[in-house]
Amino acid sequence: MKGTMDFWKQILQRAATGFSWGAAGVYLLFLLAGMFTIPAPSQVSVPVVSAAMAERWGNPVTAALVQFCWSGLLGAALGTADIPFCLERRVLLWSAGHFLLTAGVLTLAGWQCCWFPYWQTWLCLLGLTLLCYLLFWAVRYIGWRQDLRLLRQAAGLPTAQAKTALPWFLLAAAVELVLPWALKLVDAQDFPVLTGLFYPYLILPLFCFFSAASLSQRRPWLQALGYMVLCALLTVPNVFLLYNSSALFQAWAAGIAALLGGGVGVLRKMWRKK
Repeated sequence: MKGTMDFWKQILQRAATGFSWGAAGVYLLFLLAGMFTIPAPSQVSVPVVSAAMAERWGNPVTAALVQFCWSGLLGAALGTADIPFCLERRVLLWSAGHFLLTAGVLTLAGWQCCWFPYWQTWLCLLGLTLLCYLLFWAVRYIGWRQDLRLLRQAAGLPTAQAKTALPWFLLAAAVELVLPWALKLVDAQDFPVLTGLFYPYLILPLFCFFSAASLSQRRPWLQALGYMVLCALLTVPNVFLLYNSSALFQAWAAGIAALLGGGVGVLRKMWRKK
């Protein structure tokens, strides 16, 4: 009974944290989009809801409240993405079910908040959500498997040794060397949104941050530092093969994101030891 209560308490805590990040993240996106719009908006204030949503709900204030609730719910769904790993059984099945729930919340939120002016927009965002979900799941799965090995070793059970950070290195190579070419296959030719915007500004830094945070909690600092350097270096080949020299900022974005994630992971590791 106590274990069940602790489990639901953990879900509620992660959902509450995700709600806050989801609500704040959506408004931050609107703020950044308004600040960097070319040409700059004529009004002094930057709108936090779309004109279509304000028209649908009658006024911007009501629209902002509705968007706050739905974006928070979306953040709560994303914030509980690693809950299936706490169940320790049928992780893949529970993860698939959680993604379907997240996709449903995203669809309803986008419909209520007028985020999808075209059905292609919905498909694109849903595909990006699936991609980010899969990357996060892969990072979490690697860490989960190594945690299980440590638990089995502590219990004196036979288990395979995991002395290197090779799984994280291979995953980083796949994401930074192979994924951009896969995105190019489905990207628009006239305006490559996936490879030109979403990958370098969203997928790459998020992956480097979370993977470095996961690795630095479980491996020695020297391996974590090597992983951060690797994240930066792996972007260089595609800069010249797929992009051009103006895309060298990806190396800095990957390296800095990995450094920040590694720092977060080290702090969490120190906090757990206390």
